[in-house]
Amino acid sequence: MIALPKLLYKRFVHGKYKKSLKLRFGLEVPQLPDPRGRVVWFHGASVGEIYLLLPIVQQFMKEYPDWHCVVTAYTESGCESAAKLFSPLGATTFILPLDLSIIIKPIVRAISPALVVFSEGDCWLNFLEEAKRLGATTVVINGKLSSNSCKWFTILKRFGRNYFSPLDGFMLQDDQHKERFLKLGIAEEKIEVTGNIKTYIDPIMDAEARNPWREKLQLSENDELLVLGSVHPSDVEAWFPAILQLRQRCVKVLWVPRHIERKKEIESLLIKEHIPFGLWTQGATFQNNDSIIVDTIGWLKQLYVAADIAFVGGTFDPKIGGHNLLEPLQCGVPLVFGPHITSQSDLAVRLLSCGAGHCLDTPECIVDVITFLLDHPEVRSAYVARGKQFLDSERASFFCTWEALKRHIPCTKT
Repeated sequence: MIALPKLLYKRFVHGKYKKSLKLRFGLEVPQLPDPRGRVVWFHGASVGEIYLLLPIVQQFMKEYPDWHCVVTAYTESGCESAAKLFSPLGATTFILPLDLSIIIKPIVRAISPALVVFSEGDCWLNFLEEAKRLGATTVVINGKLSSNSCKWFTILKRFGRNYFSPLDGFMLQDDQHKERFLKLGIAEEKIEVTGNIKTYIDPIMDAEARNPWREKLQLSENDELLVLGSVHPSDVEAWFPAILQLRQRCVKVLWVPRHIERKKEIESLLIKEHIPFGLWTQGATFQNNDSIIVDTIGWLKQLYVAADIAFVGGTFDPKIGGHNLLEPLQCGVPLVFGPHITSQSDLAVRLLSCGAGHCLDTPECIVDVITFLLDHPEVRSAYVARGKQFLDSERASFFCTWEALKRHIPCTKT
């Protein structure tokens, strides 16, 4: 019920969820090709959680071809990504209905999964409990729990409701997340630290990948490009004064807001300072613009490839705690981020300790750090090399996760 007013507001004011409203309210029941077959149901919150499922789903379909895969997402952008990635593989994809008993339980009964796999921990209680009532095995892969979420779930536990207790297995990113789940009373035998499978994706940046994107943006070899990815208002507030100072060296900026509806806030700032800008959806390039606002989803990773330096947003907002720090590394681009990385603090510490990224401690240091990095390409190259080494060392996480998941796959549907 908490999500209902927000959904209706975005539907009628912004036009969001227009395509998925019937599914949200359980007015449509997804059809499976063979309702008698065994079903595995994968779920992720949004685009990032859906993308990390790709190698797992591919491996599952390869080793268990008699199962049918269902992939859902909570956000519309995540659902679009799921359809793009998994529909060609033969999976059924749709947006997750609201987690109200009267809505979600009939959908779960209709699909009747034997195995439910949650990506990173986007678990919904009524969904989870109904799946367990039907006899499904339920697990989390690439699991994590921020310190703020841990505090919140600890409060829920005190009222006698342990949110995660129905889950059968937890495949977690690191020991820090394990300690948090243990604090919630999760049995240690349910937990395995298998690593972060976001590192499994191969680095994609090379000269052949970088050059076409820079040509598309009409950047010359000497142009310097900052990509500010998944930015929130606090990130924009931190960066904008620095961008004004960096204009004297003609630095180009790609603004990629986390929420597209916030593009107008960036537009207003650029207009106020008379900075020439364009919109990605209108085919803008840097031929006549100093900034471009990416006003659609699904382009961030490709655009990171074109960058000289990439900033990961949500890291100047303590309530957000940062987004995917690994994407710039996977694109072979020097990584910088702000001081608030609570959602992945262990990962950030490891990246900093091996010299694969730089933390911008305060907004006031941005200009000096960015200027130094732009003036020293050899330092940027060292960041990229150490980032690749970090990813190579972490690739075992996928195989650990897959082997752990296989131990939870039921032999027969219950």
